[in-house]
Amino acid sequence: MKKAYTLLLVILIVSPLMCQSEINKVKTMYFEIAGSGGLGSINYEHPVASNFNFPLRWRAGISLAPIDKNNGVGVVIPLMIHACIGKNSHQLDLGIGQGITVTTKGSFFALATVSMGYRYQPKNENWFYRVSYTPLISYWVDFQLQHWAGVSIGRTFKN
Repeated sequence: MKKAYTLLLVILIVSPLMCQSEINKVKTMYFEIAGSGGLGSINYEHPVASNFNFPLRWRAGISLAPIDKNNGVGVVIPLMIHACIGKNSHQLDLGIGQGITVTTKGSFFALATVSMGYRYQPKNENWFYRVSYTPLISYWVDFQLQHWAGVSIGRTFKN
């Protein structure tokens, strides 16, 4: 598991060096209800590489979520890598990443997150819609799987 997260971190750091000039012109912002960021999150998505049969994208978001009275409110930061498989407007969206939570009372939580969903983005439009199954996986103290899902709406900006 540590190797997967190390690879994810390397990709996020090195991605600006790998990106082609055309890729650097595409940026996506979206709002996700539920999903990997908790109850709701605002996310930024950027392509990593398009040399594959499917584009890879990294994603970072931010959310606030009430935890409990001992921990207060948590700032949730989902960090993920996504692959969108499909040549037309209908795509299979697969992702893996890490959700980091820091609470107002100083607690720290980390959950692995996976995303499996459907993404609809017409070729000639900038808006997209996604529905996904996003289980949260706790692995620090003991293994727990929390079933979760999310709905996203966003816009792609091209320079």
